[in-house]
Amino acid sequence: MKKLAVKLFNTFITSLLLIGVASYILFVTGLAKELEHPNKYPVLNVSLESKQQLSSVEQLYADALLLSNITKVNNSLAYYYANGAGNQQVIALKPILFKTFVSIILPLTALIAVAALMFIIAGTYHRAKLNIMMGSLVSKAEKTADVFGKDLTPDDGTSPLIRINMALDGLSSFAHEYHIRSINNAHRDRLTGLVNRHRFLEHISERLNENEQQQQKSGLLFIDLDGFKQVNDSFGHSFGDEVLIQVAERLATIVRIEKLSHHKADSDLEYNLARLGGDEFTLFIEDFSDSAKMVDVAKNVLKEIEKDFVLGNKEIKISASIGIAVYPDSANSPEALVQMADVAMYRAKKEGRGIYRIYSPEMGSNIRRYHYLLEEMRIALDTNSFSLSFQPIINVEGSAISYFEALVRWHHPAEGSIAPTEFIPVAENSNLILKLGDWILDEACRQMAVWYNAGMSKTRISVNLSGVQLKHRSLYQWVMATLNKFGVPPSSLMLEITESSFIDLSDNTVDELNRLRKEGILVAIDDFGTGFSSLSLLANLPVDVLKIDKLFVSQATKNIKYHKIINSIADLSQQLDLKVVAEGIEEIEQLELLKSLGINYIQGFLISRPETSANIGDKVLKQNTSHLSVTGTGVWPPQRSRVISSAVT
Repeated sequence: MKKLAVKLFNTFITSLLLIGVASYILFVTGLAKELEHPNKYPVLNVSLESKQQLSSVEQLYADALLLSNITKVNNSLAYYYANGAGNQQVIALKPILFKTFVSIILPLTALIAVAALMFIIAGTYHRAKLNIMMGSLVSKAEKTADVFGKDLTPDDGTSPLIRINMALDGLSSFAHEYHIRSINNAHRDRLTGLVNRHRFLEHISERLNENEQQQQKSGLLFIDLDGFKQVNDSFGHSFGDEVLIQVAERLATIVRIEKLSHHKADSDLEYNLARLGGDEFTLFIEDFSDSAKMVDVAKNVLKEIEKDFVLGNKEIKISASIGIAVYPDSANSPEALVQMADVAMYRAKKEGRGIYRIYSPEMGSNIRRYHYLLEEMRIALDTNSFSLSFQPIINVEGSAISYFEALVRWHHPAEGSIAPTEFIPVAENSNLILKLGDWILDEACRQMAVWYNAGMSKTRISVNLSGVQLKHRSLYQWVMATLNKFGVPPSSLMLEITESSFIDLSDNTVDELNRLRKEGILVAIDDFGTGFSSLSLLANLPVDVLKIDKLFVSQATKNIKYHKIINSIADLSQQLDLKVVAEGIEEIEQLELLKSLGINYIQGFLISRPETSANIGDKVLKQNTSHLSVTGTGVWPPQRSRVISSAVT
């Protein structure tokens, strides 16, 4: 458009110049012709002696007209020439100029008309060309606008310029809407519509920078749903997604009610509330001047999430665990703030779920210890730095070894011995227990193969299984493949599963345990009585052995109620044809009591601490060879007591 205007302007200027030049030429030519016959004009009655000097302007005027015989008489320009007689004649220049001008009027007018016609033709041509160009642009603009849902249907008489302007306005409007939509889509969690993790971290980084300048504290709530995995497993992921959407809506309502919102002009997103992923949400509180308010917000969140979730004809209940971190007390960066709130959230889960906890430095030490142990465990597995110890379980009648429990030990090159109570939870939380559990079963079966071939054909080895292994391993195939690899019969193995893990067993796992029992493998409930004890466990689940937790054993000699509980367990087990093992026997009095209650299988430091395979070989295989050859098992007598005779010690 601009180029076209410049072109028309150049054409106009060129035309003016041509007319000017042509007019000048015509005028000078006509004047020269007139001066060829000066005698047609009246002669002035003056002498040349009275002529006056031309001014510089007048001289310039004469030069422009290409006149040399110009003089000035009586303050008027005159032209002088020599007549036929040789005399000098003077005539006035003005009449000559006038007549010359009149004589060129007609051709000059024709020239101007031609120039005007040329300009009109050029303008018409360029206008037509412009219309063609604009028509194409209008069509493209209107089609583009139509693609994006902008209806631009002007009247038939609307000029192309107006139409293209309308199209550009429509496209500009769409571009603005598209810009906002793009920002929202890039920053929005697709399922819940909340801000996503990336944009949330950017937002709190901006806010923390401002708060640092104003020396203002901020807080962050890390919210994790309790039992959400069970919802997905029980009802399906679409059901779980709907729960997440409802949780997001409830949290957004709390943000509005508590006046914690933060919006931006170019977006409709709530930037202080985000879904980090899975069932994890975060809520940022910009002003932490009132710590009680943050606690109130956390309590409100817990209360809202504990309300029933209704989806179709189903009604479920879940809870949430919340971790709270404060800036700059807990952390000095957005990522660290989220991480510390996450640490506090895990503490809330560990201490009961459905509660909140505020981050403290002690929690930070624990999480650093956790990650340190996790990394060191990976190295230990790669370098085969774990070992097994074996603790005997004996029958009080004759001290015959019923089985050995395989217990994993870790001797760290720098720290020395690290307790299983410290590293096993780390392995379970990280799923590293799967790799460690594979090694334990392999090593236990390898050792059992050695003992079995040495004559201990009636002794079993017991291996503890984690709930994580039960969920992630194809139990029957895994156990049987390991036994076959080392040539160990199924009758030489017992699997111990904690009572709490039994509660969560899937139907498929129960079926696989039953298949293993049919092969000859025994299954024991470990730590019986410490979980959610239920008679249905004993009636419906594949169980052969109950291991009474050492808590009951230690209290039974002091508290009559524990005494009665153990007695009830012993009677019930006898009725159900279950073997009972008492754990944690450390004192003679405990041993006597258990003997009196009819519990025949015992385990504890009074009998033996966990021993290396070498020590067991020395004590059982070398010192009791005759007993071993007859019974297929060894003996492991406890300390002398009034219950077990010295004859078997």
